[in-house]
Amino acid sequence: MKQEPVGLFEKYFIIWFRIVTERIWTGDKKFRNTIVAILLFGILNVFLLTGSVKDFFRLGEAAVYDIPSTLYGLNDKGEYEPIAEYYKFSRIPVKLEQLKPEDTNYSTDNRHKVIQCFLSTEDNSFYSHNGIDLKGIARAFVVNLMAGRVKEGASTITQQVARLKFLSIERSIARKAREAWLAILLELVYPKDKILEVYLNEIPLGHGTIGVGAASRFYFRKEVQDLSWGEAAILASLTTRPTQFSPIVNPVSSMNKVRVVFRKLVENGRMTVADAEKEYAALEEYYTNLNRSPNDSAFSDRLNRFHYVTEYIRKNLIRSIGSSRLYNGGLKIYSTIQIRHQEEAEKALLPALQRQTIESNQRAFRNIDAFDDLYGSGYSLIADLYDLPEFKFKISKIERTFSSAYQEDIRDEFYALNLLTGDDFLGDTLDKNYSTQNTKDHLLPVEGSLIAIRPETGYITALVGGSGFRSDNQQIRPFQAFRQPGSAFKPILYAAAMDHSGKNPDPEKNVTPATLFADSPLQYLMEDGDEWAPENYSSEYSGFILLRKALEQSKNSVAVRVLEQVGLSNLMESLRGLLQLQGRDIPYNFSVSLGSFELTPYELTRAYAALASGGKTVNPISVLYVEDNAGKVIKDFRKDYEDVERKQIISKEAAFLITSMMKDVVEEGTGRGVLSYGLNRKAYGKTGTTNNFRDAWFVGYTPELVTSVWFGYDVGTISLGRGMTGGKLSAPVWGRFMARALEKEPAKEFPWLSDVKITKRTVCRMSGKLPSGQCHDLLEEYFIPQTVPKDVCNDHGSAWNVVESKPQSPVTQKPVETKKQDTKVEKKPTESKPPKRKKSVFSGDEEIDY
Repeated sequence: MKQEPVGLFEKYFIIWFRIVTERIWTGDKKFRNTIVAILLFGILNVFLLTGSVKDFFRLGEAAVYDIPSTLYGLNDKGEYEPIAEYYKFSRIPVKLEQLKPEDTNYSTDNRHKVIQCFLSTEDNSFYSHNGIDLKGIARAFVVNLMAGRVKEGASTITQQVARLKFLSIERSIARKAREAWLAILLELVYPKDKILEVYLNEIPLGHGTIGVGAASRFYFRKEVQDLSWGEAAILASLTTRPTQFSPIVNPVSSMNKVRVVFRKLVENGRMTVADAEKEYAALEEYYTNLNRSPNDSAFSDRLNRFHYVTEYIRKNLIRSIGSSRLYNGGLKIYSTIQIRHQEEAEKALLPALQRQTIESNQRAFRNIDAFDDLYGSGYSLIADLYDLPEFKFKISKIERTFSSAYQEDIRDEFYALNLLTGDDFLGDTLDKNYSTQNTKDHLLPVEGSLIAIRPETGYITALVGGSGFRSDNQQIRPFQAFRQPGSAFKPILYAAAMDHSGKNPDPEKNVTPATLFADSPLQYLMEDGDEWAPENYSSEYSGFILLRKALEQSKNSVAVRVLEQVGLSNLMESLRGLLQLQGRDIPYNFSVSLGSFELTPYELTRAYAALASGGKTVNPISVLYVEDNAGKVIKDFRKDYEDVERKQIISKEAAFLITSMMKDVVEEGTGRGVLSYGLNRKAYGKTGTTNNFRDAWFVGYTPELVTSVWFGYDVGTISLGRGMTGGKLSAPVWGRFMARALEKEPAKEFPWLSDVKITKRTVCRMSGKLPSGQCHDLLEEYFIPQTVPKDVCNDHGSAWNVVESKPQSPVTQKPVETKKQDTKVEKKPTESKPPKRKKSVFSGDEEIDY
């Protein structure tokens, strides 16, 4: 038979056992030696059952608490301010020194009332025993024997500390033995006051509270040092069965148990009968005014000012430092969130989403029994064939019918009747029901996203993930909502195209803000035989148009022609670098030009941040560093951030050109709505609206901040309603947020402008070429030096009237407003305006018909 291997320790023990046995039986006093050996082995067995060598090394953990971690954000003064807490159980550590002595004549013991209440009920002889109260054990044995049940416990406060810190709650002789052993060790290592302090901070007191500090704040909204005798007695009454004796769950049982606490105080000489009756009577007001849900917990009381931010950072930290350390380590987490930015983001977006929910008026599907009625029998057959799970609802049809009828009909009648009867409890219940209902009459909530990033540092300063953080709405949409960006993608495409032209100049294919493109209908025959015919939002076309004007008016046909002229393969590397997609690639087809593939708001905002950074990638960060409870940095995310190289994806010149073009979008184009709230600085951005008005975007920046705003339904096929474009919905929210968030920050210029090499030339507004003597409608335009047009405009007269302009040297410029001339642009007589088509209900700012 295969034998289990014997280790070195086992071999040594066997040899030692033989030697000891031999000595016992070889001497003259064999009987005495046998008795001593039995006693020694008995003591050894008891030690092995109740104790361990490891216990001596664990004693230091007794004074270490699991403390909630705190998340900090920056206020207007540049100081860190708590914005959230992370914990599973609430604990507020209390030092015994904080509990000042009582200035009363109740007894000779002038300790704080909280200490006296707990000593009287749990261990009145705490300061006289050595960890185990033998008299208490004997008394409890007699009481329980006479009662025929466990009526009185015999654990001292020291034993309870040993159990709370090191043991489980199972009831067994072995556990009680270990409890006693550990209590003796604790008494040897710690002074009495320290053991009592640990006990007051470790005792569970119900509703998710651990310790008297957290319980005091939860039950009474007070600090523990400010409690009255009655309130201290309530806390002391919760040590055995917190749920049963909770004043919130069972007020009557609680009052009876508090009476027992006062009786103990009287029996132990800490209070007189008259004083106890007076303090007990003073509790009547507390119980009378107690109006809280039995389901209330300390978790709902935790500091959490910005729910979406808290949840996003929580998920990231669990991956990097672990959940146990996050919830119990007392960490200090310093984030990049700016409190003013976050507050203004929620003030701007959340009310707009609520208004849009009513405006869009999309109702949830309510005939949920239709499937069962129409296809229930067929489903049974399919389920048998393919081993599918049973089709069933979580709640019955009767419950659904009643819930719907109550919300729409019965509740209003109840409310009207209650106005006549005046029942306060019913009135409060109905008011709470109305206030907690997030959508009316089964309206689907319009969701949204707002995320703001500093372009130079990558700091995320604000984050809103939807219409409201609830148990049924916890999606963090800036990172989890994959939606088509529509025309909001055009600046990225145009920047990449102009960058390619600057690096590979070709007079026939150069793309510049003054390049002339045909704005006319397009139609493509796809490989599968389908036709793709992208259209403009208005279904109207302008003939030939400069690229700057095409972006301002969000011309879809021009975007397709830009991609066709440059070639998608020539732009793919730049597009990938700007978007930095993880685990997926950009589709290789022309519909990319219209933003037909899905991005998250975060990815799109990061790409715009690269434009605002002069063509350099931006690596967003939300947490800077994490400190432990002693102030030591345990995780520095800034080092990880600095180790990631910021790559120059496109040239500063291309970033400058697209920035100047987006300035026109804000001031004269589809993004004029951002100016509604008095933004006192230059802004650059682009609207976006996808097919059938399913998504509404505005993404833009100032030198200080890059922000995106998105509106839409979680179900991507549902329309926001006719005319609900990015310019109408998202642009005003963006403008309000930026105006309020940056209100106290000084305006500044882009730091990379001094390195930009741009040529400014006068061109013909009609052709985008160098003007001749016949050109009267001119504009000042910016060019990458290699892409300056060389052709002279001859669209206004014969060739001999051409006057060439003197070449100008490259100069460094900042984005400025392009001034319009009063002179109207002549149209070629051969060009004819296509007939106006009837606007379709299903058309959007970017018609992506594929």
